[in-house]
Amino acid sequence: MSRFEALPADQKSVLQLLLRQGKGYDDLSALLHLDADEVRSRALDALDALGPGAAGVPSGKRQEIGDWLLGQQGPDETAATQAFLEESAAGRSWARAVADELEPVAGGRLPEIPEGADDGAPAATPIAPAPTAAPRVSRRGGALLIGGLVAAAAIAVVLVLVLTGGDGKKGKDSATNAANTTSTQAQPKVQAQVNLTPPAGAPAKKALAIVQVVDVNGQEAVNAVSQGLPTPKKAAYAIWVYSSPSQTKLIGGFDKTDNKGHLVYQGALPQGFDITAYREILVTKETSGNPKRPGTIYLRGSISGN
Repeated sequence: MSRFEALPADQKSVLQLLLRQGKGYDDLSALLHLDADEVRSRALDALDALGPGAAGVPSGKRQEIGDWLLGQQGPDETAATQAFLEESAAGRSWARAVADELEPVAGGRLPEIPEGADDGAPAATPIAPAPTAAPRVSRRGGALLIGGLVAAAAIAVVLVLVLTGGDGKKGKDSATNAANTTSTQAQPKVQAQVNLTPPAGAPAKKALAIVQVVDVNGQEAVNAVSQGLPTPKKAAYAIWVYSSPSQTKLIGGFDKTDNKGHLVYQGALPQGFDITAYREILVTKETSGNPKRPGTIYLRGSISGN
């Protein structure tokens, strides 16, 4: 497993959206219902985990280099960072180590690291590669919160009600019991997180979605959120796992809207369901209530490792 794939799901997801979609911290803040500073924190924590430790580069400078690598600086900041890299062999070494880890994801979108006057000369103190220990966790840790799900506990309460057959008819007592169950038993664990983007020729070029598969006490469920999909009049958006036309399964569909106008979905998966048996997750537009095969594809994303 690569160092990038070993990152926590929230950090990996943020980097993918920043690098592949050219999003800014503010863009992701609105989508993920997080402060822009927290989005930046997750991204820079991930870069620190990918890099060769501090490597003689102060924390503030590593953060500046990280912002620059991710395309998050204005012209003046960019010029200052490039000037620093031209003067600092340690800074260039750190930036190159991180860029090497990001390149498979970035696909050539990373900036070119400047050359320095001492490039080509033997380094006085070679920088050792970072150990392959578990990567750092985000400062606030836990699953990436999506679609207006304000905290992991809130996700758990909803899923406990779904998975235990609760109907919420007991009002506050039912919610309290579910919350108590959450605190002692049902701590959601993200099993997989997939970023979905429009394929070539898709009808909604600026749409995107995030789909999580979450484990609650051994039962898996789906959390999903999307923005930018046109509001259908006589149709709905379905969520599929997919490998081929003969190997595909409907796992849900966007059936609610949050207070930001994002389409959201939560629902349980069949017991023993294995998402890794499929290559992709698709979001399609469907005109029937029980489709057997995916309709028009609006969004798709590769399931990690497949």
